[in-house]
Amino acid sequence: MAADFHFSLLENGLDFLLSSLEHLTAASAYPKTPIEKIRQAADQKRHLKYALLHLCSSIELTFKERLRQEHWTLVFKDISKASRDAYDAGDFQSVTFQEAQDRLVGICEIEFTQSQQRDLKNLRDRRNKIEHFGAVDSLPAVQVSVSKMVSFLVDFVEEAFEQKSLEEEEAPIADVRSALGNCDAVVKQRWKEIQKEVDGQYSSIDCPTCQQKALSADGGTVKCLFCNYAADSETAANEYVSNVLGLHSRYAEEKDGGEWPLTTCPDCGCNTFVTQVPGPYDTHESYCFNCGQQYQAGELETCYDCGELYAPGEEKGHHICTDCFRAKVNRDD
Repeated sequence: MAADFHFSLLENGLDFLLSSLEHLTAASAYPKTPIEKIRQAADQKRHLKYALLHLCSSIELTFKERLRQEHWTLVFKDISKASRDAYDAGDFQSVTFQEAQDRLVGICEIEFTQSQQRDLKNLRDRRNKIEHFGAVDSLPAVQVSVSKMVSFLVDFVEEAFEQKSLEEEEAPIADVRSALGNCDAVVKQRWKEIQKEVDGQYSSIDCPTCQQKALSADGGTVKCLFCNYAADSETAANEYVSNVLGLHSRYAEEKDGGEWPLTTCPDCGCNTFVTQVPGPYDTHESYCFNCGQQYQAGELETCYDCGELYAPGEEKGHHICTDCFRAKVNRDD
């Protein structure tokens, strides 16, 4: 039996976003020398055109999906003519880009800043000129505009949707998060927006999805400010070992004489402590995906008695942790 040609609104919107990212990545990866720019300007222009068009489609479809989750009649241009039969058949005139935005504000109580409203209008105007009138614009201006609105849409999906409503789209959302970190233009724009917040975190580490150093853990909450990846501490630790360190089998690693880099945290006691976080000059640092505690290379020792890692204090060089030392003293008493 042939598979149905069907996309849900959000799945369709995310697919357009992924396509936009692919075109934007191709456009922003072009060589930067003057001669190469001239030779490849046509290809870059084409990639930016589709990055812009597909991003506009993505935003419009995502807005409509948020309206649909509020109530299915809100996707009709004329709500008074909404019928379930027309909705199920997809045979109706839907809201425009601006109407969807207005209903999100007026009905769903979603707020857009003045800057976001201006950027949405600029993006929509650029799309209309390309589709209907032709456009005269600079490539850098289009690239910046698309990059800013990709960043906007990533945050909109995170903030405007209930997390439960996104569960069926986990795969395409993961694809988008991964693609974000591969697009130079988006990486540059996104870091301009999140740098201060990342700097304010206690510690940050590479995200297992987008590979950007913007992920932080605190009390079991793991969140990446770059791509909005979120997971429980154990899942995040295991995905870091797999996706960042490239290790997939504990048996294979230990069989070849290596050490599995996931163990018990000396601070919170959870099995979420990664010991092979790449540090400077080929050193290994350690990071807990539960409590966020981070140790530099050489700051931890392995207890000879219990085999666990610990941060030595006055007993440094004794190779025994405080708990084992106390237990030993109590036995001697």
